[in-house]
Amino acid sequence: MEKIYNKARLSAIVLISALLFLQSCNKLPDQLPPITPPTYPSGNGIAATLAANPSYSFYTALITRAGLAATLNDNTKTFTLFATDNNGMKIFVNAASGGAVPLNAPDDAFLGFISSVLPASSAAGIVNYNTIGQVFKSTTIGTSFPNFPLPSQIVLDPVQSFVRLPIFPAIGAPYSYVNNIPITSVDMPASNGVIHTTYTIVAPPQATLKSMIAAEPTLSYFRAAVARADSGSVGLNTFDSLLGYGVTNMTVLAPNDAAFQALVFGLVYSNVLAATGSTAIATAQANGAVAAGPAFLSSNNVTTAMVKGILAYHFLASNTSGSYIPDIRVFSVNFPTTPGFFVKTLVNSSVAIHPGILASPTFTGPVVTGLKFTGYGPVPPGGNPYTSPAANAVKLDNHGANGVYYIIDEVLLPQ
Repeated sequence: MEKIYNKARLSAIVLISALLFLQSCNKLPDQLPPITPPTYPSGNGIAATLAANPSYSFYTALITRAGLAATLNDNTKTFTLFATDNNGMKIFVNAASGGAVPLNAPDDAFLGFISSVLPASSAAGIVNYNTIGQVFKSTTIGTSFPNFPLPSQIVLDPVQSFVRLPIFPAIGAPYSYVNNIPITSVDMPASNGVIHTTYTIVAPPQATLKSMIAAEPTLSYFRAAVARADSGSVGLNTFDSLLGYGVTNMTVLAPNDAAFQALVFGLVYSNVLAATGSTAIATAQANGAVAAGPAFLSSNNVTTAMVKGILAYHFLASNTSGSYIPDIRVFSVNFPTTPGFFVKTLVNSSVAIHPGILASPTFTGPVVTGLKFTGYGPVPPGGNPYTSPAANAVKLDNHGANGVYYIIDEVLLPQ
């Protein structure tokens, strides 16, 4: 009897469970709130805003040549565009045509060059580099040193679309810049963004620092120094790899051949003079070292550690990530005129308290007309720190995909 009762009780439990399951299956699903479609602005997008302004007819032609008018008029997206007016476009076309279109040419000559001669791919590269996929009014652009990179519309890695070629706006007083090009007006509104006007076209870089430095005829010693400093190292932990790595931001001070020759002469002369006491012997051996050319840097007369330390002092760095790395791209206009302004270098990665390099720009209006860097150590050894001759930047703002380099006329020493 008890066995029958237990079976009946089990059957009742199963039946009740089944009824509850069926009831739950028949319950209406929870009602989610309706999705409200986004409200997009109406009116003229960025391209249409420029097209409606006669002062930007040449840049409008550039957008058309690039095939990007529809993109820049898309009110479902937002943009910041660094455009230039017709005067700035004339400067660009004059340079891009190699002078074939003079600055006083009729407007049709400029429009003809933009619409027919300038490759469409070049136009697209320029406009995409001038465009940021967010709205950045002038009040939201950084003012501190170093300037802050913003991602342009040029994708560097097709597998990772967020890796973009950066552009570097900086708001200052009295002048503001994009890279090293002055900004002449800001915050022109459009329905889908904002337009800032630059003095002329801000062109995208075309090559890495490695390939650009390889083409410099006065940097053979610098290239030899890179090879010597990298000897025994492998992988990305080399100066050569840094210079060739396209996805980074660097600032490199590259001493020219005359600067390295002066360094070689001074080092050999002082060492031989200390050993022999003879100025004649010291002079002869120092001249012989210079005559050896860049190959001298690969000889046993200098150590790999010495060359590596000297090179490290010519790569500017910051510790925003917690350690000193070469992650700042500094254009000449970004160096402040504050007396006694020092910039850290890769030397600080091993000697954190090192004061760095003294940077001294000279401005004429918005343009840097002189830039000096002074190293800590004098040549030949002896004397007080920062008493050695300042290095003049003889070639400024050489802009590559992964940074900017300056050619300077002295080798800077960290000690």
